[in-house]
Amino acid sequence: MANLKNGTREAFSLADQTSDDLREREVSLLEQFYRYLIGHRDSAIVHWNMNSSTFGFSALARRYCFLTKKTQPPHQPSDHLLFDLDGIIGEVYGEQFVKHPKFYNLASLNEIGLFSYLPGKEEANLFKTGDFGAISSSTTTKARAHLDILLALISGRLRTQTSAGSLEFAGQKIDAVSTILTIGSRMRETERELTRRHGGRPTLTISDEYDVQDLLRGLLALFFSDVRPESWTPSHAGAGGRIDFLIPEFELAIEIKKARPSMSAKSLADELIVDRDRYKQEQRAKHLICLVFDYEGILQGPRGLESDLTRDSTTEGLAVTVKIFDR
Repeated sequence: MANLKNGTREAFSLADQTSDDLREREVSLLEQFYRYLIGHRDSAIVHWNMNSSTFGFSALARRYCFLTKKTQPPHQPSDHLLFDLDGIIGEVYGEQFVKHPKFYNLASLNEIGLFSYLPGKEEANLFKTGDFGAISSSTTTKARAHLDILLALISGRLRTQTSAGSLEFAGQKIDAVSTILTIGSRMRETERELTRRHGGRPTLTISDEYDVQDLLRGLLALFFSDVRPESWTPSHAGAGGRIDFLIPEFELAIEIKKARPSMSAKSLADELIVDRDRYKQEQRAKHLICLVFDYEGILQGPRGLESDLTRDSTTEGLAVTVKIFDR
């Protein structure tokens, strides 16, 4: 456990218990844990899914009572002091803020070290074999990552499936990914306004992807100070590719596609997978946003297609967001 006030950490491990009897070691560990809670009984506790009946605070209480034959543990933290970080992030960014397993993928997306991390099932197997040192290293790694995730959330720089951090605009903090998606949703209105020039003066006509890029670049510049166009990516399968825009501050890449009669859901998915695989070699970004402009309604079922493409294209360490603008 980590104390946010003074930065101290406290670890509870069977590896640190001296008894040769496993039952006694478990009881000693749990009593050490409850003493810590009693010493911080008025502190808020930020946890990750410890409200679960299978492995949360109630499960620890049942285990303690089973081992000691007592009716209740020395202390149970008050519900109003318990805050589930998984739930908090879900409320802010949506329940599907990252792929399962959420903790591991969220840490990976935010480049948080998980050098000794083990999945829960592996820890359970190691418990059976008595490898408590490996379990201790894994849980310590998780505790540190848990703290880093919390600090990233508080500072507004947490990366999720739907967010790459916040930017300052007009004295307010706004989400970078949401800003780009909102700009995309207003592109058509902007195109129409551009045609209404005084005295019929020349204007930008949107007819292909290059025109869309030019317009989008100008709109992005209102919110982002460093928008780099057409950044070359390393070669993939013998060919180089270009990302339409790169925003280094938020490690964001933007790919623009304009629907055409020959485009289908499958061909769009194939293009996106190629973009993603090329892009995985680009070390300056962690989030790829694909904006598809389909005002003619060529693609069927756009909302479901967005969800499917986003889910299927997202991979470890790289979030992908797909948005189709069809109206």
